Amino acid sequence: MPVPPAMKTKGFTLVELVVACTLLIMLSTIATTSTYNFVQATANLKAQYNNVQNIMALHNALVQAKMHYATDLALESNKTEAQNEITHWNILAQQNDSVDLIARLITPDPLLTDLPLAPLNPGSRSYLPTSRNGVPITDITSLLKAFQLTDDGTPTGNIVATIAVGPMLDVTSGMRPTLPIIDWRSGTPQEIQF
Repeated sequence: MPVPPAMKTKGFTLVELVVACTLLIMLSTIATTSTYNFVQATANLKAQYNNVQNIMALHNALVQAKMHYATDLALESNKTEAQNEITHWNILAQQNDSVDLIARLITPDPLLTDLPLAPLNPGSRSYLPTSRNGVPITDITSLLKAFQLTDDGTPTGNIVATIAVGPMLDVTSGMRPTLPIIDWRSGTPQEIQF
């Protein structure tokens, strides 16, 4: 009796289905990982952009405050006290005492009664904003938190920036002024100095 030819069935074998499913799982895992990495990279880029914006905003506020304070000292009617304040400022700057320099910008020397000539905020003698992002600015710590230079980019985070305010022009001693420097995340791969 003759043997019938082998019958070919339609469809896939078990091995073909296992291989196809394995490839599908591998491809979907790669796609999911790539999408997740892309989303994470985008979030990190946005956070970095926000940090740079906050650094630039603080730098601008410090430059304006320091420039206006120096100008007002030059125009102060009490020349002796103004020169004493410039000398004192530059001593603090040489000691890198930004805490006291920021305090001077928030509350100028009370003996200099003409200051500020053009108040930034009505009723305040501060050369810096009195608040930002709902945070009252009263010292260097609140200033850094108000500009959100913190580990989580909020006013409640831990501060991760430092400020070097720098000296003012003093023609009697030849001291030249410098711009303030903000150092964000010093000593890390994310460090920014502006």
